Amino acid sequence: MALASTLVLLLALDTCRGDDVVEEIEARESRRIDLIALTTTVRSDSPWSVSGGRVNGNATAVLADGRVLQLLEGTLGQSTCLFPEVPNACVLLADTLGQGIVWFTLVPSPPSGATELELPSIDELLEGVTYARLNNGLEVPLLDVVERRCEEETPNLSSFVQRFDGRHVTIVDLASAQVSAVECVAS
Repeated sequence: MALASTLVLLLALDTCRGDDVVEEIEARESRRIDLIALTTTVRSDSPWSVSGGRVNGNATAVLADGRVLQLLEGTLGQSTCLFPEVPNACVLLADTLGQGIVWFTLVPSPPSGATELELPSIDELLEGVTYARLNNGLEVPLLDVVERRCEEETPNLSSFVQRFDGRHVTIVDLASAQVSAVECVAS
């Protein structure tokens, strides 16, 4: 399936002008995330930023597992992480194609020592409950069993999402890089 998707994208890149492909990527309302990782740092030899939905300048993201990814000029993305150059300050969530980043977001890391990242609530369960689309459009992978943290019990994750629509947070376990829990929030 991944090979077929890659071939379709390569054919689209070959037959379309670059600007058309970028406009199509920008227009997508949801983003399939296949990389979730703590960054040890994001560094650059020259000034760089993320503004207007794109990277300005070039930067290198060094992940906690040692991988090194390039955030190149013009890459689509966003950042709410205020100090990406500070060690362990950000988590990178990215839609990738091979080693390249198609789109990304940098978000603040959980408090020191914490292994769970809070994201917005689940809007919809996808693909036989293997992915979840969050209220912000991110599509994130789910563990086989997602813990439901709430005083009121529900029989399954689908029931939980319906019952607590917009009144829960989604918890990503950074070790597995998947959603491990959903948690009710006070109304």
